[in-house]
Amino acid sequence: MANQQLTPEQMKVFNKALEERITEANEDKTKTKWKSVLPDLMAADVFAVAALGDQTDANGNRLLNVMMMTNKNGQQVIPFFTSPNRMSVLATPDRKTFNCMKINTTRLFNAIKGKTAVLNPGSPCSRLFTPFEMNLLVMENKDQLAVKPAPAPTPAPTDTLVED
Repeated sequence: MANQQLTPEQMKVFNKALEERITEANEDKTKTKWKSVLPDLMAADVFAVAALGDQTDANGNRLLNVMMMTNKNGQQVIPFFTSPNRMSVLATPDRKTFNCMKINTTRLFNAIKGKTAVLNPGSPCSRLFTPFEMNLLVMENKDQLAVKPAPAPTPAPTDTLVED
């Protein structure tokens, strides 16, 4: 699946299968199933509550502004999701819409260096990624950053409504 453009429907099917594999990997006490899941996760497009900022880095790339949340241990983490529907965990009575951005996982991890991230918080296909682990995964998947010019992350519908 790496380096292949998917239609929205193909992406939905791919990410659904990926969620099932992540759930199985989480249930695997030996954690060996994660070895086969991680390359596909790194090649996948995921969703984050984010927007391109006005500031740029030393290379002239616009910086990504992402939502942070506090997990149950009081730690600040960046949530990201395999589908916009998974974002329902963020909804509150006062806020049910979010600016949702579709971005490749490797590119997201590269953009949020030094931060902890959690995939699909509150679901069976959830997983915490430490800054150290994300850095290793980015280094292992650097080819995905260099294969094509880095397109601006695609907004995946702005103000995505999440259903309870």
